[in-house]
Amino acid sequence: MKGFYYLVFLLTLVAGCSSTKNLDVPAESFASLYNPSEFSLNTDYKFYHLNDDMTSLYIRLYPGELLFNQANPENEYRALVTIDYVLYELDDRAEIVNRIDSARITLKLNARDQERSAYFASKVLEIVSGKQYLIRLEAKDKNRGALGLKHVYIDKRNIYSAQNFSVIGARTAYPKFLNYFVPGERFRLVYRNLGIDTMYLDIFADEDDLPRPVVLESDSSYTFGHRLDTTIVLPFSDSLVFTLPDRGMYHLRVDSLIKEGITLHNFGPDFPQVKSDKGLMEPLFYIATLAEYRNMKRSENLKLAVDDFWLQLNPYPDRARELIRIYYNRVLYSNLYFTADNEGWKTDRGMIFILFGPPDRMRDTGKEQRWYYISQRQGRVIEFVFERKQSLFTNHDMVWKKTYETLQYWSSAISAWRTGKVYSFNR
Repeated sequence: MKGFYYLVFLLTLVAGCSSTKNLDVPAESFASLYNPSEFSLNTDYKFYHLNDDMTSLYIRLYPGELLFNQANPENEYRALVTIDYVLYELDDRAEIVNRIDSARITLKLNARDQERSAYFASKVLEIVSGKQYLIRLEAKDKNRGALGLKHVYIDKRNIYSAQNFSVIGARTAYPKFLNYFVPGERFRLVYRNLGIDTMYLDIFADEDDLPRPVVLESDSSYTFGHRLDTTIVLPFSDSLVFTLPDRGMYHLRVDSLIKEGITLHNFGPDFPQVKSDKGLMEPLFYIATLAEYRNMKRSENLKLAVDDFWLQLNPYPDRARELIRIYYNRVLYSNLYFTADNEGWKTDRGMIFILFGPPDRMRDTGKEQRWYYISQRQGRVIEFVFERKQSLFTNHDMVWKKTYETLQYWSSAISAWRTGKVYSFNR
């Protein structure tokens, strides 16, 4: 009966329808990566493996961020965006070994495109199977000068991994760029092998997991408490419409003996924003004592308990409001940037982003991502290293490789927030 319940709510049939082992990967300016500043260009990318040799790159731009004018030789009213990409091959340890392709994609948007909330484009890339890759994509608004930079991991070692699936919005008919959905949102699923007519759906119970404990070593096998609730066998075609009825994690695969597949999430109606009383309380886990956190969680008036917590940190309401604004803005962007097998704010990168803010520079080597904070006062650079953690559910999570020095800074950041100040390396 439970399987029948989920089947009824989950499916609706649609009618008709050269060697570079020591390659020096540049340290990037962070202003155009994880820092949503005035001059940042927000561009989304998604990869879908068509076959063993070809992969589709889907691109989403937001015309409202672009500058449209007629300052061009053709005197056309338009926006012009270029996307320069570099494709790196990774070895079995996920380290860069070769730079194998680079090119520029030029997109022209006209006056009609300016009225759209989003602009979509695609390009087919030649990417051979059996390997894993890192692609660097730099977008530039040629009229405004705004930049957008992203690094995306590409896994083409088998036909069962997530990038062999394409998620299509049922209303828009455009690809979905994020793997989380609000309740009731409808979508279709396409798999590269058209001969598949059965799919296996693993439904994991919604768990109120706390973030990964900082005391654990960076190579720990700790994982969030994903508890398999049930598995349903579904008839499958690309004309079926799915919805995720309840909060939780949904893992879809095409072989009963193969665990790899695509993982989708329902984090609730507000995600990635922070609106509910519970949503405001939970990220305080990073700066509250365990006793404070437990007392807030048990409080009959959670909103009042959260307000009291912030006023205890800084009794001046205006300053407390500024602390709150900065803290929860960082929670929001952590959800947008770092969501993996759980909400972005619960990941290691999310935690560091919330406590320290966006770093000044970063370097992505495929296996690792290195964040650099520059201290002008101390005349030094502080480095945080995150190592890619692969699992059945995500290739986007990275684990902080802790050192004595970075643990000291982590402790100092918490102390600063607890004294009512936004932590800065230059204080």
